[in-house]
Amino acid sequence: MYTVTQAAFIIAVYKLADLKQWKDFHPTLLYVCVLNLLYNYITANYQLWKLHPDFFSNHSITDIMNSIILLPAMSFLFLSHYPRNKEKKAIVLYYIKWIIGSVLIESIFVVTDRISFHNGYHFWMEPFFYTLMFTFIRLHYKRPLLTYVLSCLVVLFFIWYFNVPIGTPIDERN
Repeated sequence: MYTVTQAAFIIAVYKLADLKQWKDFHPTLLYVCVLNLLYNYITANYQLWKLHPDFFSNHSITDIMNSIILLPAMSFLFLSHYPRNKEKKAIVLYYIKWIIGSVLIESIFVVTDRISFHNGYHFWMEPFFYTLMFTFIRLHYKRPLLTYVLSCLVVLFFIWYFNVPIGTPIDERN
């Protein structure tokens, strides 16, 4: 399922995104990729969510593929179609559409046991997570330095809130 989802997003980018803007979006696509890889490093052996692969051999390989394919493609589509008219209602509806769409896609993974949640993180938290994710994607595109500072604060909050044992060697976690 992950491979199909990744392929679907690649096709969607090719068919629906404004490919001429790739240079403008490139730093933000890298930001999204690096942040997900950082999540995997920080939470190694203490994941908040764990992907159960259907094609690749484990969570790490599957999530690396998500980091380099799915998340940048999703971000490209999100930025490519972001409302240009700056009307607040249109922007809020745009975010709601993306958050609901992401939660619906993820709910399929939940129902098919392709993702599980651990260490105090729950599926009901996903709308909040996606709100934060899409807000930071757009913010990074407009104000990258501010986004880096805010991202560090959010990462520190998540480490604290979910008791991620960063002081414990990865091999000794759980």
